[in-house]
Amino acid sequence: MPTLMLTTRCPNACVWCFAQSKMREYRHRGILEMGWEEFVSAVDFFERSGERRISILGGDPLMHTHIETMLEYLQDRNLCATVGTTGIISSSLVDRIAQARFRGLLFGVNSTSYFDYGPLKRARVDYFLENIGYPTGIAYTISERDLTAGSPFSVLERIVMIVRFSLRRHLTLQIAAPADENRCYIPFHRYGEVVDLLGKWISILEANGITYSVDCHAIPVCFPPESHRVGYPFHARCTQFPLDVGPDLMVWPCFPLSNHAVALDRFRDFGEIRSYFHERTQGTTLRYEGGCTGCAERDRGACDGGCLGFQHRRGDLRLPRSSTNFSCNNAVGLEL
Repeated sequence: MPTLMLTTRCPNACVWCFAQSKMREYRHRGILEMGWEEFVSAVDFFERSGERRISILGGDPLMHTHIETMLEYLQDRNLCATVGTTGIISSSLVDRIAQARFRGLLFGVNSTSYFDYGPLKRARVDYFLENIGYPTGIAYTISERDLTAGSPFSVLERIVMIVRFSLRRHLTLQIAAPADENRCYIPFHRYGEVVDLLGKWISILEANGITYSVDCHAIPVCFPPESHRVGYPFHARCTQFPLDVGPDLMVWPCFPLSNHAVALDRFRDFGEIRSYFHERTQGTTLRYEGGCTGCAERDRGACDGGCLGFQHRRGDLRLPRSSTNFSCNNAVGLEL
């Protein structure tokens, strides 16, 4: 589902966040949030593409100056919205949104840093989860620190949150991918460890009656062991770009490839945009220290060899490349 980025502001500054550098770039250009005319144009584009549900992100979209008016506008046009948020907002805004009873509104709260928050931030999230009054689920981003810890604590803590706040019994999992300046993402050579870790986490979720999904992320088909290949939740090909529409109506395939943005108004619908990006990355496969050389799966087109975000970092992708340097370490920082 394509996403609409309403604002570049967020109450967190997580070092693993692949959106952070793009949002900072917008702020440096003086763009803090999407204007009303741009919002209406984007909604028109979603409708023209046959999308009846709009995924809204940011930054944190609930920090947009006119978020309530925007939600009302979507309702008037009989569109539904899924809003991704930190949940770190004022109790008064929570109360107003709860009282409005917008039709077709869902929330997804990124819970990755919840247990690292100080008392004030956690109290705001708790109030949101206890009082928002709409179907709400949680998401979690797997970063390098999860591999280092190698424990089930993160998934067990999310199960506790689901039970405590009577949330949707579903956990959305993301993998921290490389982007300009971010750290603590999962290095390519550790993706085998991700598969092993998720195998354990998934067993715990299923034992507790909780479903799960994994965001778009290409992991080489050779990484999961034979025991994990049935019902394997990842993709081996990087072709189903989620598509993100920025506050200036530029669109890109995904945040790790956000430097390849093009103007939304160049296209008729999202199908045409996906074809555009697919044509420009077709045949591009990740080459990690020669490990994919001679692979039959790659040669027959069944595997792209990994996330194209890593290909971009190597400078091999056949699209313009940012010159920004970056490094990765295990540190996790928050603006508290």
